[in-house]
Amino acid sequence: MEAALHPVHEAPDGPGRPDPVDPDRPTRLTDAEIAVLRERSRREAGPFVNPAFVYATRHFHNRDWAAAITGTRNFSIGHWPTLHLLHTAMQAEPEPPVTRAQRAERAAVEERDRTVEAMRVLREQRTAERHRAEADAWAAAVRACLVKVVVRPTRHDRVRGGARERLRHVVPVSEAVSGRSRRHLAGRALCETPGRARPLQLADEPAGEPATCRRCLAYVAQISPAPAA
Repeated sequence: MEAALHPVHEAPDGPGRPDPVDPDRPTRLTDAEIAVLRERSRREAGPFVNPAFVYATRHFHNRDWAAAITGTRNFSIGHWPTLHLLHTAMQAEPEPPVTRAQRAERAAVEERDRTVEAMRVLREQRTAERHRAEADAWAAAVRACLVKVVVRPTRHDRVRGGARERLRHVVPVSEAVSGRSRRHLAGRALCETPGRARPLQLADEPAGEPATCRRCLAYVAQISPAPAA
């Protein structure tokens, strides 16, 4: 008769006392128990593949555990006898131990996750601070502006602060001037020159957000209505 598989083994210094757990061993099954499983699987596998084994939700706990059961790290679940052995061992040990290496790996993953989350929160804080500064700058610029203007974003995104967004320009509703002779055409961004060969491609609808183009913002306080022709 086959030896029964027990999750707790008798230690040599007394019956009923568990063996000390090896923190580096991926399975609680002893070498003798694994040998029994291999022999049992060799006899029971047969030539025909069992679909229930093939389509099981999980074929093995982890690669270290499977390597201990099969005796090699180069195992393949496409090999029917190996799959049968792993399925049998999964039934014999539904919950394997967590090794020291696995605990260290999990701790490293958790630390990486914490770092990623901290960086995400920091980016969000910086983005919120930047948006507040932009809103304050825009409010101050509009108060000093003598021409009715709207904000229109570009049609294409750009990456800023780790996120994709559209640069928002200041556009005068009517023609304006700044300095001695610079003209700012209606419907064109303040940062553009009238003779620009390729005008900026701006969205048709105004944005309900502050302008972010620094060059446009520099002109907001300088422009005045163009003289009547």
